[in-house]
Formats: sequence, structure tokens, C-alpha cells
Amino acid sequence: MASYRHEARKCTRGKAYLAATVMQVAALEAGLQGMCFIYPEEVKKSSVYAKKRFRGKRNKALEFSLYELITIVEELRWFPPKRTTWAGKRATVGGFSHQTRKVRNFVHPGVRAGERSDPLKFTKGLYGVVYEIAEVANAWLLHRVEKNLLKAMKKEEKKKTMITVATSAPLNPSLFSSITPAKSRPQSRTRLAGILSA
Repeated sequence: MASYRHEARKCTRGKAYLAATVMQVAALEAGLQGMCFIYPEEVKKSSVYAKKRFRGKRNKALEFSLYELITIVEELRWFPPKRTTWAGKRATVGGFSHQTRKVRNFVHPGVRAGERSDPLKFTKGLYGVVYEIAEVANAWLLHRVEKNLLKAMKKEEKKKTMITVATSAPLNPSLFSSITPAKSRPQSRTRLAGILSA
């Protein structure tokens, strides 16, 4: 993901905004794939996973298209479902992510040729919009991971606290009243000595 962002920065310095857009959306796609690897059990519950025909048994997250990845993330609510207004458009984070996917697809000549009236111009401003959407989307993914880590840490801390409390509790002398008398102890020692010497 970092290498895509680095390449995007290099492209913007060279004013190659189409290439920068492609790299920025590739970074978003890498983040979405990473989420699928981190939470495979949740992904298996999605409708996209149920409908997908996978070619292999391993690395299934790599077989999802960007459209499918965004749809999975929206369905699992890793992006907030709340619609917001930004740059004159009203959509969810997932909806804006789909828009960046469509912009990224202009790298394909067929998509570009299909835009008969006023084809999209790749400018610094357009790249800025794509960059911001990708950053917000990645921030929500990171928020999800941090939230789960915090939850796991609290659960682990609670376990440690319970173990510490159980082991540090003062012993009750009445618990030892049922211990067998001292005369039975030597027999068990002799049996143990016989087992060890054999």
C-alpha cells in the first residue's frame, strides 16, 4: 500500500494525474484486500462471497474486483452507512469509493472512448478529490482494525486480571482440614521411590 502511495506522489510531482489517480485507487484496493485477509470469517458471510466462483482455494481476497471489495466493505459496515454531502454530491464513503473506482477505470481505452461528451480531464483538483476519498476510506478501515485490537486487548487484560485475582486470593485454612493424616504420606513416598528406582 505504501509503495502505491509513494508512486502516486511521484506522479503528482510530474503532473501525471491519471497515473497518480490509478496509484491512489490501487492503494485503496490493497487496503480493502488486506481487510479481507484480516477478517476472512466475516467476508465469508457476505453475499458477494456467496455468489463468487473462485478459481483457487487460497488467497480468495485477491480474486475480488474493486467493485466487489467495496460492496463487501459496505455490506459488512466497515464503512459507515451514513450518507454525507461532499463536493456537491450526497453518498456514503462506499459510494464515494465507487466513484473513485469509476475515475480509475478511465485508464482503460474503452471506458475513455465511451465518454463521448466532454471526456473527463485529469487535473490536480480531480486527483485531490480522489486522494481525499481514498484517505477517508483507508482511515475508516484502520479505525475498524484499531477498534478490534482495543477490544481484544481489553478482553485479554480482563482474563489476566481474573487469573491474578484467583491466584492472589488468601487461602482459607478450613480447606486443608480434609487432608489425609501424616501416616499415609510415607507410603506414597515409598511408592514414588519404587517407581523412580525401577
